[in-house]
Amino acid sequence: MKRKVEDLSQASRRAFLAGACGFGIAAGQEPKAPPKAEAKKGPGDVAEGMYSARPGELPAGHIARADASTKPYGGMRWRMQYQFDQDDTDVVLNDLRFASAERGIAVGGMVRKGRDENFALVTRDGGLHWTQVKMKDLPYSLFLLDESRYFCVCQGSLWYSNESGVSWEKRKLPKAKKGSEVARVHFIDDKNGWAFGAGLAVYRTVDGGMSWTEVPEANELKLKPENTEWAWMNWIGPKTGILVGTSSAPPPEGSRLPDWMIPERAMRRRAIPGSTIVLETRDSGATWKGSMVSSFGHVVRMRGGLQAMTLFQYGESMDFSSEVYVVNLRGGSNRPYFRRKDVFVYDAVPLAQGGSLVAAIETRGRMRTSPIPGKLRIFQDTGSEWREMRVDYHASGVRAVLAYVDDNHIWAATSEGVILKLG
Repeated sequence: MKRKVEDLSQASRRAFLAGACGFGIAAGQEPKAPPKAEAKKGPGDVAEGMYSARPGELPAGHIARADASTKPYGGMRWRMQYQFDQDDTDVVLNDLRFASAERGIAVGGMVRKGRDENFALVTRDGGLHWTQVKMKDLPYSLFLLDESRYFCVCQGSLWYSNESGVSWEKRKLPKAKKGSEVARVHFIDDKNGWAFGAGLAVYRTVDGGMSWTEVPEANELKLKPENTEWAWMNWIGPKTGILVGTSSAPPPEGSRLPDWMIPERAMRRRAIPGSTIVLETRDSGATWKGSMVSSFGHVVRMRGGLQAMTLFQYGESMDFSSEVYVVNLRGGSNRPYFRRKDVFVYDAVPLAQGGSLVAAIETRGRMRTSPIPGKLRIFQDTGSEWREMRVDYHASGVRAVLAYVDDNHIWAATSEGVILKLG
């Protein structure tokens, strides 16, 4: 039944993306060029206007290790720039962003000798040196307008810096409804932005986060707020934007124990379809159009331009824990791009000169969503073949994130507090 469920999920997702995403869109701080399409048709390719779901890993077969002949990075590897290595300290790194080749920031929280501490790590020299800055609340995510102006969503608060994260002033978050919580913001300039996260509501500000109003079109989707989560927003130019998310029912079991403690239960669980949801605007956010379709899994990322790399994550009942699609946002076609049974994908970015990078955590044992840290693995699509890149062996975590400025300035981080740069 796993294969049948997976094929139905892919087919419904194709219909959704073709209908809801039939226009060009690009992320505000992401690379503009799409992954280079292979000339030869492969197992995962999808012809325009039709869908062909074929089982198996993508790319098929073993992925060789990158070497000196692998273009464009040759013998380069992911080298560690920073690592939390302090006694009696547990760290969770939640986000990493770079505004330029020199200026970047990472945020998270730690428990040091039983005491909670929240922090930002700021660099002004491309990660050669990092300065730790105390944060009042636990940081969730970052949005960088430019080299100086940063927004940070924290637990119950929003903070703004015009000094590259060295100092912060508090702004307001929307008053969350019961069961809702803002996890991300996205701004198109220093005044106009949107806030979203757990819950159906989406909010807009026109004064830089000093006040917020609800986007009424989100509530017109008629979904249960407690089952709904908005994940990612992308923009192309000043007028056209898209917000994607998921609405899904909670697991039917009443047990409070997590899946990793009872793997047999999770693996026997029948996959239950939810809804992939979209809000799109073509008038700079003045009005939005909502749409949704039944599908499996949660959409968590949509990176890139007209060929957007869209990441879906699934539960333990599916053959693959995660999957990357390349979605043509102008024509609506898409093709499954990357899925492996031994890794859980957390991020993927297209490269400006073609190809892409995929960051994943190696899974251990029977559960692919275990809280036990796994090895960071990064895969490169060169445009003609896939290779696995060399990563510092210290890099492990439960989650991973990529920070892309251009093809020559790319960083990665894990939830365990390791920051690496490709070089």
